[in-house]
Amino acid sequence: MKLSLNLLFLLLCGLACAGCEEEDIIQKKKTYDYQSEVAQLVADSSGIVSEVFTDTAFTVVPGVEQIEMHFLDMRGYTTRLFIQRIDLNTPGLSLEVGTPYDLPSYGSSQTVAEMARYADKPGHRVVGGVNGDFYDISNFVPRGPLHKNGEIIKDRFTPTAALPQQALSFFGILNDGKPHIGYTREYENYKSRLTEATGGGVLLMKDSRVVDNSQFPQIDPRIAIGYTAENIIYFVVVDGRKFHYSNGMSYEYLSKLFRSLDVHSALNLDGGGSSTMMIYNALGGVWQMRNQSSDGKARAVSNAWLVISDQP
Repeated sequence: MKLSLNLLFLLLCGLACAGCEEEDIIQKKKTYDYQSEVAQLVADSSGIVSEVFTDTAFTVVPGVEQIEMHFLDMRGYTTRLFIQRIDLNTPGLSLEVGTPYDLPSYGSSQTVAEMARYADKPGHRVVGGVNGDFYDISNFVPRGPLHKNGEIIKDRFTPTAALPQQALSFFGILNDGKPHIGYTREYENYKSRLTEATGGGVLLMKDSRVVDNSQFPQIDPRIAIGYTAENIIYFVVVDGRKFHYSNGMSYEYLSKLFRSLDVHSALNLDGGGSSTMMIYNALGGVWQMRNQSSDGKARAVSNAWLVISDQP
């Protein structure tokens, strides 16, 4: 009888401790002090985050917020996520295509920061950006169309069978200032109305619905762009290929991330080792790469998407 009572006592203690642990976990989730509403939405609503280690947020210029998260994903892998939230309703803010030496051409390369330096001038300040469309690595010809400052520089898609995730879509800014994402088959209907545009890869969200990309299960460093019905743009970069730092993301997870931010449409851009997210650091007077590419440094690319402010 004494043994049974002891066992009962231990069992009750164990259940009590288990309850305490569960309560502690819930309490930690309740008391985590998020620096950004965006980070909290991703953590609470995407279904891809197991545990948040850190998140930071700061304003680059009015209307542009930089959010950075370090978390454990649902696979059990550490992940570094970088988001630029751009409110196109902010007076003086716009998006434009960056090209090497700011020329209306293609077939050469620069890093995103170098493109920013050539495009930047008083009243036309480059304050953020990511690299843009996929391209042929042998000649830097982009896979999709290219529009810049209202000029159509390239008006066709050049897919390759070896890379089926490229030349599937386009992202652009219409002549009324609104963003638009579409499949290749929609391009001809929008071509004359696009003032800025590049091609893209798989669609992640379309008309507020997640796109099924289960045929592409790969997990890699990623760049993506999406927008809401309220003209909020999200640039997203996920680092990868460094196990203890960050392990990349699948298209499925990217879609869930954008869904948590109430995005209308989103697509994947050029990523992998060239993944770059850049901001202008006013204190240092430099264009600063925020993420850590798997190459270890910024890679020269074919084109970019730049955030423009009309500040002097």
